[in-house]
Amino acid sequence: MKRLTLTSLGQIREADITFGDMTVFVGEQASGKSILLQLVKLILDAGNITRTLKKHGFDWHEKTEDFLCLYFGEGMETIWNKDETRVSIDNVDFTPQKALLKRKKDESLFLIPAHRVVTLKDGWPRAFTDYGTSDPYVVKEFSEQLRLLMEAGLGSGKGAIFPQEGRMNKTIRDAIGTSIFGEGEVKLDRSGLRKRIILDVEGTQLPFMVWSTGQRELAPLLLGLYRLMPSGKAQKRNNINWVVIEEPEMGLHPKAISALLLIFLELLRRGYKVIVSTHSSQILELIWAIQLIAKSKNAPARLRDLLDLKPKAFTHDLTDTIIHKKTFKTYYFSRQDSIVEVKDISKLDPEDPDKSVSDWGGLTLFSTKAADIVTEAVWESDV
Repeated sequence: MKRLTLTSLGQIREADITFGDMTVFVGEQASGKSILLQLVKLILDAGNITRTLKKHGFDWHEKTEDFLCLYFGEGMETIWNKDETRVSIDNVDFTPQKALLKRKKDESLFLIPAHRVVTLKDGWPRAFTDYGTSDPYVVKEFSEQLRLLMEAGLGSGKGAIFPQEGRMNKTIRDAIGTSIFGEGEVKLDRSGLRKRIILDVEGTQLPFMVWSTGQRELAPLLLGLYRLMPSGKAQKRNNINWVVIEEPEMGLHPKAISALLLIFLELLRRGYKVIVSTHSSQILELIWAIQLIAKSKNAPARLRDLLDLKPKAFTHDLTDTIIHKKTFKTYYFSRQDSIVEVKDISKLDPEDPDKSVSDWGGLTLFSTKAADIVTEAVWESDV
């Protein structure tokens, strides 16, 4: 999948997206980012999706609108207008009807949804059937994958769930631990009648609901990353080629977001195509910096300096791969009243006359305005 074009899908009027190795979506709330990400999942994994729904007892009675409701969630069955909606992937038309005819196949895209915190109930991942028919498929499936991961051995109670040797490189583990969990360790508590994930801080066991917001948001994301970064020598999970992460920055301090930036780059190094939706300018700052650094001498070393990485075999490989082998694209979901147009702002040029580009899809609009007004105020005070 290289290019996706669409017309009249939900609130999105037009979109023409060419994917990079890492593609970032920015835009206001309710601008259609989640809908488009779920569409990408449907395009790539339709056969697996229909098989999974049937396996868990869901039935759309061969009605397309019922399938759209089961997949996108209640109230979303009308987002696809048979007379107006057009979707094309690599110049091949796509429709829900075609999706329902696709043969069963293994999952190729793993989506970590924005509503990931609801997947942990009392410190344990919820089962697919614990959700109702009105809940989006991607939330149910993500939750089920976490449950299976825990049942397969991660939740055995032998040692900490995080940090855990063999899961991620130590550089990344240390960055997550320092910025998010501090001195705490994520462990499995089996002392009660039901297993649960707890945070152990110097012997004090904290249940999931008393963790900080950032820690609760990060926990299911971390488990999802464990699925993508198998222990041992394997770089990727079999058959998974695409990773989608929605709003990874939720509840996190900028230092913690910096740890996430390392994770994104590590996913790229391992060979995944990554799509991220975000409201964080910090993620776009990284892409902007990489684009400029890549033009300089000794660019990998400069990228290591930016990310505060010590020169090691792992960090050399990581930064060399990012600088020399990976491409980046950025799109802004621009909402005007009830209509959304998707604009390519990949240049991220602060001097670009197009405000969509120079303000990075509105993420730097306030800081730019504040700087201008403060400058005027200082000038007036000196006159």
